Amino acid sequence: MTAAGEITEIGAGMTGAIPASQRPRFTWRYDHKLDSQGRVPLPAKWRPEDPSSLSLMAVMIRHPSEAEFVMVLPVEQFERFSNPICQGDFTDPLRLAERHDYVDRIIELELDSAGRICLPKEMRGAAGLTDDVLFVGCIDRFELWNPEAYQTARLSERLIKKVQNPQKT
Repeated sequence: MTAAGEITEIGAGMTGAIPASQRPRFTWRYDHKLDSQGRVPLPAKWRPEDPSSLSLMAVMIRHPSEAEFVMVLPVEQFERFSNPICQGDFTDPLRLAERHDYVDRIIELELDSAGRICLPKEMRGAAGLTDDVLFVGCIDRFELWNPEAYQTARLSERLIKKVQNPQKT
């Protein structure tokens, strides 16, 4: 299982990287509803003109509060996050177990012509996404949360900040 602190970015630049001015920016929070087929519309402000131009990868993440959520990354970001897991000896038992733990929690998502993403049933269940979905923009990626779990997670984060940095509270 991937925990929130286990994914780290590496490398400042990438060959063939998309220029900053053309990268999608995911900001703010939006509430949407799942339809009966597990589809949810991407917020209109985040939708590209051509839905096929945005490739997304979804990763199940366990927050320190124990809540699970879906982190969604454009493929370029996903490659940066995945690079460490692809390094090293592919036959080492520990590395093999880490890779399996990681790949069991990811899936590629596509936008349909209406700008919706379809979330697999197992992913929806693990994240507690049954009806309402909270989209949380994180600038270069976004998260999908059960709204109540998100509130609990934010409270947990505030408490962690208070304990770790009491002068700034």
